[in-house]
Amino acid sequence: MKTTLYTLLLTTMVLQTACVSPKEVVYLQGVNPQGCALNQSYHTLIQKDDLLSISVSCRQPELTAPFAAAEMGSSNGNTDRRQGYLVNSQGNIVLPVIGSIRAAGKSCSQLGRDIAAALKNADYIQDASVNVQILNFKFSVLGEVNKPGVHSVEGERVTILEAISQAGDLTIDGNREVVLVRESNGKREIARLDLRSKDLFRSPYYYIRQNDVIYVSPSDRKINTRSDAAQWYSWGISGVSLILAIIALAC
Repeated sequence: MKTTLYTLLLTTMVLQTACVSPKEVVYLQGVNPQGCALNQSYHTLIQKDDLLSISVSCRQPELTAPFAAAEMGSSNGNTDRRQGYLVNSQGNIVLPVIGSIRAAGKSCSQLGRDIAAALKNADYIQDASVNVQILNFKFSVLGEVNKPGVHSVEGERVTILEAISQAGDLTIDGNREVVLVRESNGKREIARLDLRSKDLFRSPYYYIRQNDVIYVSPSDRKINTRSDAAQWYSWGISGVSLILAIIALAC
């Protein structure tokens, strides 16, 4: 009787395990070893609420003093402060001498040229060299990754692979077809990117933009394993209850 009891208890505790095929998890399968051409025309575009670093230089340094970035307090009320110009809800920034100038929708290099031209037209600086950088390039990665959350990076040319690397890579149970959510021109775009495909390099979403959200869903294997485990657990509880009832009747 005891042997049968132990056998049944052991059986109810065994969960199914699934083998993982390399085709399910390996990135960039079938990539040409000679490499792929990069999208050289890609440019990060400035968005509303971006914080910009704008530095102006010329042969007369004293003329650039008014353009030192204004000190800005953080919105959460703590003492942390950042230097920069905030792109307002209309997509503009306000600069000394120039006043309001359109920033949203432009690349950093384009905005720099526009500022230099405006300074020249205002007859203030004729030989201005303007450098513009985005200070708060951030994105979110959710789901089956090792470090989910909001991530910030320096620079303006971030790929989907770099973004996932910032999140500690996908877990073994992460679906290699990820979802990218982007807001552009008042509309929400949703794209699916297969990290296993060599076509990833040609995707218009290969380079991410600030405020993109990347979601990694659990693989079908993990969902099915959870379902099977729950079923085995349910059977196990029922089996143990039945065994205990039989023992009680036998006593």
